Amino acid sequence: LRPLAVAIGTRSGTSATLDELTSQDRISQDTARCDAIMDTLARVVILALLASATSALNDPARVVPRPRRRLRTSALRMAHTNIYPYFTINDLEKAKPHLDQMVEATKSEEGCIYYGWTLDGDKLHCRETYSDGIAAAIHLDNAAPLVGAMLDSGAASLDAIGIMGTKEDLSACKEAGDGLGCEYWEVWGSFSKFTKVDSEQKATADFCTIQPVFTLADQAKAEPFMKQCVDATATEEGCVYYGWTLKGDKLYCREAYIDGDAVNAHLKNAVPIVGAMLDSGAASLDKIEIHGPAAELAKCKAEGDGLGAAYYETYATWSKFTHPAKH
Repeated sequence: LRPLAVAIGTRSGTSATLDELTSQDRISQDTARCDAIMDTLARVVILALLASATSALNDPARVVPRPRRRLRTSALRMAHTNIYPYFTINDLEKAKPHLDQMVEATKSEEGCIYYGWTLDGDKLHCRETYSDGIAAAIHLDNAAPLVGAMLDSGAASLDAIGIMGTKEDLSACKEAGDGLGCEYWEVWGSFSKFTKVDSEQKATADFCTIQPVFTLADQAKAEPFMKQCVDATATEEGCVYYGWTLKGDKLYCREAYIDGDAVNAHLKNAVPIVGAMLDSGAASLDKIEIHGPAAELAKCKAEGDGLGAAYYETYATWSKFTHPAKH
């Protein structure tokens, strides 16, 4: 700015003549004039920059929009959240209208991936999975009055209820779960091969789940076997999802397969690894269940019988996911 200030100062002139001012006087006067002009120009430049910035902020065409948060979906996340309730049936015919009502009501929930009931004698289980903990909490709020009505009718009684998910997802649904006496199982090692969609999918409605529970004697000793199971199962084309969850010394493997043939393939693949874990003393098997349609359970009964499996047959179920092996 100084050259511009000097030029302006020289052209502005002064009331004193050059003969009346000594050389030093002229230098001092010119310097003071330049400094004053420089200060004024600096103020003008700053005001111009502020005005330009304000104009840009007030002009929608020039504002760069902030990126929007994306909703969490199973297609983007490897994790999902299961609700895991068991009931004892006192009167199945009396319970069925309540079961049917809950199946239909849950179809409207955006975050539900699949929902339905399975039965083994007088034992009733609800297979239900949600895209995250928020979706699970929404379902618990919606379903609590319907479940309460079934229990109040005397048709069934609640034995236990758990929620399985990541630490983040469990935190998101803990308030809703605490009101129902839920237990919480945190994910340890997990993958999925399904994609959540908005519409019901008949192609994947007949999926099966294997539901084993173990007691851990030495978690550190068990973890290499657990990881080996995850890695081996990831190679199976018919697996829908697979992974371990932990609650204290209890270990649960949440796993789903497209049909009974895929269950058979998995059992042949995983039983040697799980057997080695049991033989090492790291864990013991408490129980194992296989859930699915009667026709699919028949396909894997021979393998399941060798493990002492209990079989739960589906009643009133639907799914909203696709899988590469099912078209």
